[in-house]
Amino acid sequence: MARLISLLAVAITLTCGVVRGHFSLTYPSPVGELNEDDEGTGPCGGYTPDLQTVNTTDFHVGGDSIVVSTSHPQSHWLYRITTGSAAAATENWTQVYPIVLQSGINSYCQPAITIPEELIGQKAILSIVGTATDGLLYQCAAVKFVSGTGSKVDACTNSTGVTASFENDSELAGLVGQGNPTDDESASNGSVTASSIPSDTPGAAAATYGLVQGFGPLIIVGFMMVLGTGLMV
Repeated sequence: MARLISLLAVAITLTCGVVRGHFSLTYPSPVGELNEDDEGTGPCGGYTPDLQTVNTTDFHVGGDSIVVSTSHPQSHWLYRITTGSAAAATENWTQVYPIVLQSGINSYCQPAITIPEELIGQKAILSIVGTATDGLLYQCAAVKFVSGTGSKVDACTNSTGVTASFENDSELAGLVGQGNPTDDESASNGSVTASSIPSDTPGAAAATYGLVQGFGPLIIVGFMMVLGTGLMV
């Protein structure tokens, strides 16, 4: 019996580590601590930041990085901002980049998100909304818009096997009140280019993590077989 309990504990631990289904905002720094139980609550995963008191990260209007990490094989991303205090209202959010489909797990960086220059000097809530098999998930950062182009941050890399493309999502598109660029519009005004998708790949640790996640179901099946053997002993 003791052996069986030990096997169960190991299997449960590995299963919990493999089947996580949420995402995290790596850069800019998110507001509040990540609480997976509240991540499905808009506008910011259980938080409604106060722009008058929250600490901000400088975000360059000429282009700056947003980095997310997900355990879903595919996720759509909406990038939106609000400079108002009523962040919960859909009409107060402005989309600032076409909706992106990430294919592949772990880190994805979009290094060239641009913001209208007239917002220089203003504070805003930057919201990244993701949708995958477990519904809408929200994360936010508090930013202050500054002039120029941001330097590439160390976290701005794509995990091995991650690709991205523009693909609209009606559910995400319904979360903004204005400024809904499409891929065609973005291509015509030059705000989106192939070079805006980073070609960097992370080190061996990140690649290994992706490999373990990809073989998660096989790990679970293997331990179920071990458990079955334990029951027969």
